Amino acid sequence: MKRILASIICIGIVAFVSCNYENTATVTIDTGIRQQAQLSLFDRVLAFFSLAQPLQADPVPGTVYVYSIIVNVTANDMGIITRDVPLDTGKITLEVPAGSQRTFEVVGYDDGGNRYYGGITTVDLSPGQQVNLNIEMGELNNKIDYWYYYTNDKYFDTEYSGDEDPTSGVVAFKIYESDDSLYTNERLIFIINQWTSIYDVDFWRVTVQVELKDIGPPPGGYKYYRCSIVNQYGEGEKVEITRY
Repeated sequence: MKRILASIICIGIVAFVSCNYENTATVTIDTGIRQQAQLSLFDRVLAFFSLAQPLQADPVPGTVYVYSIIVNVTANDMGIITRDVPLDTGKITLEVPAGSQRTFEVVGYDDGGNRYYGGITTVDLSPGQQVNLNIEMGELNNKIDYWYYYTNDKYFDTEYSGDEDPTSGVVAFKIYESDDSLYTNERLIFIINQWTSIYDVDFWRVTVQVELKDIGPPPGGYKYYRCSIVNQYGEGEKVEITRY
């Protein structure tokens, strides 16, 4: 009896593994970020002269180090997969349900927990497929730190004092709405791909035309809004939109 039961269990395990293999793809992601990003200047010089392995690390941000990396996998017909990527290797292997339009988003965070570095790509996966996914990484757009909304004119804008157009390389603006100032139930309501960016004497004025209802905070505010900027590497930090 015990032998029969053991055989049934073994068959069940094999069937489960086989079924799981037939319905998933194995994806290995190389973010190009290595633990070298956390090394001191002395350690980097030492690595250079000793020809240590960190010398082979891929480029990382030069001014702000990446302190954590997260990968999200999304699609319309599957639940979101979220994993931490080890900083010492910058690589991770995932079992992802097979299907079309699997979007892989990698986000590197700075020491303040802000979205700083990222990469995004969308692929189709076949059952049993093994994929080495090299995602092009780059700096996310966090150049704007405030927005003012003009209720009567139905637009919001900002000023940016840098030399370069802050919307250079921008793909879209995402606008989120919430019922409270803590953004506990925040939801995406608009993806806007049209805007104006005009240089005015010593700053850039960026304007986004959109109607926001009952914008908070008080007086009379019931909704709260934030906006993020999306470039080819993904979505930057969300910035509050306030009534002017």
